[in-house]
Amino acid sequence: MKSSLIQRRVLVTGAAGCIGSHLTRRLAGSGYIVTALVRSTAGARHLAGLAGVELCEGDITDPRRIDQLMPGIDQIFHLAACVHAPPDTPESLFTRVNLDGTRNLVESAIRHRVRVFVHFSTVAVHAESDLTIDEQGPIAPATPYARSKYASERLVLALRGSVEPRPVVLRLPVVYGRGDRGNVARLIAAIRRHRYLIIGDGHNRKSMVAAANVADAAMLAAEDDRSRGRTYIVTDARPYTQLEIATTIAELLGERRRFLHLPRSVALAAGSAADILSRLTGHQLPLTRDRVKKLAGNTCYSGELIGQELGFRPRLNLRDGLREVMA
Repeated sequence: MKSSLIQRRVLVTGAAGCIGSHLTRRLAGSGYIVTALVRSTAGARHLAGLAGVELCEGDITDPRRIDQLMPGIDQIFHLAACVHAPPDTPESLFTRVNLDGTRNLVESAIRHRVRVFVHFSTVAVHAESDLTIDEQGPIAPATPYARSKYASERLVLALRGSVEPRPVVLRLPVVYGRGDRGNVARLIAAIRRHRYLIIGDGHNRKSMVAAANVADAAMLAAEDDRSRGRTYIVTDARPYTQLEIATTIAELLGERRRFLHLPRSVALAAGSAADILSRLTGHQLPLTRDRVKKLAGNTCYSGELIGQELGFRPRLNLRDGLREVMA
């Protein structure tokens, strides 16, 4: 495959992030020439020196910069987004980055006849449910981030009737892997400090996906014409229980494996009290009733469709992916 792809040029936005770093390495290792768009090369030192990778500073909200990078690009992998932002972040910022920034990329891709546009989105566009949700599940984005991502999905998928670029959307649940700075990284830190409690019995299930699995799925979707105009949820091979996730992390840390359990009713009451205190003080506390509900509930998504249509099979499981995080 390397020889046939050696001249193929791709653009990865958000290349310095957890998924972007995995994808950039995979692409370069497979013979692609990668233009890696990052906000700052100082924050992308881990990609510096990779053969076939050109680090380029820029912002997706700057259409002129995007247009400078686009000539000769065959595929776009669009990861850059406003995410993990503080609770008081204005919705206009999510819109400017996640929707308007995507529009800049789409318009430039059309002008430069880019062949494929892989857009990364989130399962948060779906309504919450205790049932397993697939791509046909009800849409009800409840946060500024989710609303901006769903709007950007629709913008990208509007390309499906055109000759090029060929659009595909990948919706992701919680992602973990080397370079993660999100929920899993915080969970690992809490368990390392012995500050983690299991809410309820711990048997509630969570869908997750290793960043390396996401990179595999993205490359597969980009190369398979059957992905045109399709939306796929990408997950690990199965969901994991809250207790299984915590226990696996503790084992890899060499820590004790027994966790205290906090009854769900007690945790919900504490979350409600914290909500009241946050409103009274004007300072957002990390504990909220909504967060307790999410931690104690099931959040399961089906990744079967991309397997059925494109033959995708996740390579990494929870233990492999977490071991990579801790390395």
